[in-house]
Amino acid sequence: MGTGGKIMENPAPRYVDLMTDSGFKAVFGEPRNKRVLIDLLNIVLPPERTVSDIEYSTTELPGLTFTNKNVRLDLRCTDSGGRQFVVEMQSYRQEYFFRRCVEYAAKVYDSGSARGDGQRYEIPPVYFVGILGTGVNGFDRSGPEWTGRYISEYTFREKITGEVPDETIFTIFVELDRFTKSWEECEGLVEQWCYAFKNVGRMDEPPEGLQVESIARLLDACEIARFSPEKKLKYESDMMTERDYYNIIDTARHEGEAKGFAEGRSEGFAEGEAKGEAKAIATIARALLASGMPIDQVSSVTGLSLEKLRTL
Repeated sequence: MGTGGKIMENPAPRYVDLMTDSGFKAVFGEPRNKRVLIDLLNIVLPPERTVSDIEYSTTELPGLTFTNKNVRLDLRCTDSGGRQFVVEMQSYRQEYFFRRCVEYAAKVYDSGSARGDGQRYEIPPVYFVGILGTGVNGFDRSGPEWTGRYISEYTFREKITGEVPDETIFTIFVELDRFTKSWEECEGLVEQWCYAFKNVGRMDEPPEGLQVESIARLLDACEIARFSPEKKLKYESDMMTERDYYNIIDTARHEGEAKGFAEGRSEGFAEGEAKGEAKAIATIARALLASGMPIDQVSSVTGLSLEKLRTL
């Protein structure tokens, strides 16, 4: 990788891999790394929302807590002007990802309505940030306007004028699969941060000539040798569980597709393809249920309803 930090060939990595749920949780789920998390938020949020402080919040909303398969952060933030707002962060994608992001953000926004003044609707705006190693299903990035772009924002806007009448719900995606620059090609802080976030798990030393304080803080927070023995053991255990989890999904998908295509072959290619996909999803669901994953999380991963899962 040239001077952008040598690629790790050693099986014992120096830094955690932030492109995994376990690595993301180990760094950004640690309150001691709050400054690093603030650095990241100020990279991806709009400039009028410069974060000055955050509070790690607890919530009873389904799916908003840490698990090895579903890492999300619920954060109460204060900007430089003293205004309060909410950030939801997620480090992975799944089927119907955009719909789920909107649903999660809407639930958080609604919970703010329940706590606020019902007459004046003084509800904190919600920003949902998805940092993704792969693209989002259903998004067309083929047009020239997407060349070189990897950060996108969606919110309520007037169709013709683009007017945003008020701050409500924003979904922001950082699609790191679309970011392909080397360290030497990076221009500015945003690109350097994206490079570091995407590649830190494969580095065995900091990028040459690194002089950016916020990225140096990120690398320090990712260095496994700095972990306490307890945290290191927890991270390694989570990584093993995560690898097992994705192996279950991959194996089940291949088995399900093969069975579905074989059964649907006599019905024609399109029918066989559809049956293969349905069989794969059902096989994945059965494997995840057998592994002990809660049924609501299996529903979140596969997109199958609770009623359908109970019939499997």
